[in-house]
Amino acid sequence: MIKILKYITNILLGILFLLFASVQFNDPDPFIWIFTYTLTALLCFGYLNAHFSSRYLWIYLFTAVTLSIGSYLQFPPQWEGFGNEMKTINNELARESMGLLICAVILFIQFGFKQLTKNRASQHTAH
Repeated sequence: MIKILKYITNILLGILFLLFASVQFNDPDPFIWIFTYTLTALLCFGYLNAHFSSRYLWIYLFTAVTLSIGSYLQFPPQWEGFGNEMKTINNELARESMGLLICAVILFIQFGFKQLTKNRASQHTAH
């Protein structure tokens, strides 16, 4: 049951991040955001392959840390919320910062679950 839930969740997240990437073409800096969301989507899909996600586990952690730093650096100097329209640069920075944070949180969760699974497997083989 957990494997099915993990599979469905990662497929949905991957599709969602691809949708996020697809609406970035009208952004002033689209390639940064298309790359970020597409990379996150690919890592969600890659998580479904146990060999890939175990072998390249460090990519999940490195990407999550990098996106977290980016989220912090992108955070607006003055919080004005997300706004319904792009009234100020602070609205844009808030949206970008939260987008990076969402990607980072997902990848940290994937890293944590994979690390937990890896530790459990090594404990079982040790006994």
